[in-house]
Amino acid sequence: MKPYYQDRGCLIFNADYLDVLQDQFANVVITDPPYGVNYQNNYTHNKFDKIENDGKQFSYYPWARRAYACLAGNSALLAYTGWSTYPQHFLDLQEAGFAVKEPLVVQKRPSGTTDLYGSFQTNSDWLLFAHKGRFKFKPTQLVKNKRAGTIPNKGRKPVPEYKTRFPACWFGESFPLSTENPSKKINHPTPKSVEFMQWLIKLTTNEGEIVLDPFMGSGTTLLAARSVGRQCIGIEIAQEYCDLAIERLRSE
Repeated sequence: MKPYYQDRGCLIFNADYLDVLQDQFANVVITDPPYGVNYQNNYTHNKFDKIENDGKQFSYYPWARRAYACLAGNSALLAYTGWSTYPQHFLDLQEAGFAVKEPLVVQKRPSGTTDLYGSFQTNSDWLLFAHKGRFKFKPTQLVKNKRAGTIPNKGRKPVPEYKTRFPACWFGESFPLSTENPSKKINHPTPKSVEFMQWLIKLTTNEGEIVLDPFMGSGTTLLAARSVGRQCIGIEIAQEYCDLAIERLRSE
C-alpha cells in the first residue's frame, strides 16, 4: 500500500491497521488503541467528539497478532489500556504470542469522571508491556542514580551513574507525565506527551531503528521517534488525524 505521507524516515498510512501491518517491519510497537470505553475529553478536543471504534468492546488480539509478526526478534510492545480493560487485553496479547510483563503505570494530568462525588479522579495511565523473544532495555541517561559511584556491598561493582532498571510506576518529578499539556491545543481527545514517548523509545530501541504505531492518532509517537533519531511508521484510519500528524511533523 502506498503511504499517505513519507518524509525523512517517517511513513504514515491512512488506512485500517489490518490492511497495512502485514507488510511492515519494526523494532518496537508503541501505541494507544481504542480500549472500548467510549472515552470523551471535552478539555482538549471538540466537545462530544469521541474516538472511532471506542464505543464497543475492542479486542487487542487481531492487531497484536499482526504486530507480533511485524516485530524483530527480542523486541518489545507497549500499548495503552485501561484499568477495567487490562485483564482482557492481557489475555489478547498472550494469545497473540507475546510474553506479557508487569504493566507500566504512569502519572498523567488528572481527568474527570462521570461520578464526580463517588469515584477517585483518574491521574494514571496503564500500559501493557510485552516481549517477543528476550527483550532487554537499552542503556539510557534518563534518570541518575542517587547513590551513583557508591559500592552497595563488599565485592560488588559501584552503582552506575544512570539507572538501568526502572520502576513499574512512574510518578513524581523524576518522570514525565504521559499526557500533553492542554495549553498546546492539540485537536485530539487523547494527546500524549512527546517527552514521555521519547523515554519509551529510548528504553526500547537504538538510534536508526524503527518505531511502529498502528493507532497513530495525532502523531505524538512519530514526533518523538524522529526527534531522537529513529525511523517511524504510523497507521491511522481517520484522515483528519493523519492530516493533524503531518502538520505537527512539518511544524515541529
